[in-house]
Amino acid sequence: MTKTNSDLLGGSALNSSELCTDLIEQAVKMGAKDAEVFHIKSRTLEAVFEKNDLQVPKGDNYQGLGIRVHISGAGGVKQGFAATNVLSPDSLHSTLETALAIAKASPSDPYHWIPDPQPVKSVEAIYDSTAREMTLQDVVKEGAQLVDAARGCDSRITLDSARYAVDILEKTIVNSKGIHLKEKSSVFSCIGLGFARDGDDISSFDAEVAVKCHYSEIDPAQTGIRLAEKVISALGAAAVPSFRGSIIITPYAAEELVVDPIFFACNAQNVQSGRSKWANMLGAKVLSPLISITDDPTIPGAVGSTAFDREGVPPKTLAVIEEGVLNHYFYNSYTAQKDDTASNGRASGGDDSIPGISTTNLIVAPGEVSLNDMIASCSKGLLINRFSGNVDHVSGDFSGVVKGGQYIENGKIKHPVKEVMIAGNIYDLLKQVAAVSKEYIETEDAKLPYIQIEGCSVTGR
Repeated sequence: MTKTNSDLLGGSALNSSELCTDLIEQAVKMGAKDAEVFHIKSRTLEAVFEKNDLQVPKGDNYQGLGIRVHISGAGGVKQGFAATNVLSPDSLHSTLETALAIAKASPSDPYHWIPDPQPVKSVEAIYDSTAREMTLQDVVKEGAQLVDAARGCDSRITLDSARYAVDILEKTIVNSKGIHLKEKSSVFSCIGLGFARDGDDISSFDAEVAVKCHYSEIDPAQTGIRLAEKVISALGAAAVPSFRGSIIITPYAAEELVVDPIFFACNAQNVQSGRSKWANMLGAKVLSPLISITDDPTIPGAVGSTAFDREGVPPKTLAVIEEGVLNHYFYNSYTAQKDDTASNGRASGGDDSIPGISTTNLIVAPGEVSLNDMIASCSKGLLINRFSGNVDHVSGDFSGVVKGGQYIENGKIKHPVKEVMIAGNIYDLLKQVAAVSKEYIETEDAKLPYIQIEGCSVTGR
């Protein structure tokens, strides 16, 4: 069922809503043509372990808001923004005055825009009330499960750091055009970073991450076990000769090697500034036909899901790339105005800055080949678990060290690797995809398969 802006407030005005509405009214009275207030209220509990030992658990409550104002200027609109986390009447009034003063001193721009209200549909299951009931003792207990499970797998394992945290976020946005929205979400996160040591043989560092909206979907012990298996499998690493061949990018490495460059190229701000490799390429084939990518903000219970973006615009589900063909750029209101189109709801950011651009839940569509079959197809190749290096998102050129990698020869994994580098151009290599796995892994705000690419330069000893 589609809800109006006011329906999402649950029929009753809450303090944050009243505060935002009052500031909007004040801004208009003080000369603003349009105004927007974005308010955040959050609660965080976290337990951190370092070198297997518990550090002081922390709890934090935060409130802050940002005020954006527009005033008329010659040939366009002047914009001002100011933020505060001191919500006293004097501080709020001073923040509003600062935003207006900045607007008056700023140049005019015809593309500044405060969006109009649209029907908004709430997203199911992004808030778990268990988050409100948890205590610091609870998060310590959950974090200890990760540490104990990892170390219990093998005495050779050391947890360099581990963290279990619970976050509740309530965001409210009100503007002078009638947008009045509120949304509450929860995030449970469990993160471990460690290595294994067997005498003089020390594995590379590796990480395991689990981030979900619901308490029941996080298993700290299993997170610890998966981390232990990774670092133990990295013992016994050996050098390999240099070669040009297949690489299989795991979902963990794909975030830096694949997702980040593609997002950069699809970010409308980068397109308009001429920094994107894919500027003026809508409708063109930019990747292998084996690659299809969707950004979906409507998935129930997913961390990236939301009913509205940083500007109160309902984000659309976008088939960003279909069988290698580029269909969409990511827009907020400002970049959409520049291209004379509508925002697709990708405005991002917090209370302390003007809206930027981001994705929601990015999904690289799984393929039809198993990971085992991908490995079996390699006469000589490399399974890349993590990548440590540089990726130039403008050009696509990258080079760096493979961490936790596995050498493949004649269709079989031979041994872990060390002192191995890879280099190439990711935009070019993603046109040479040989296979995409049917297995996938869910990261914080993405769902990613394994991707096999041909023709990558591997530098060993």
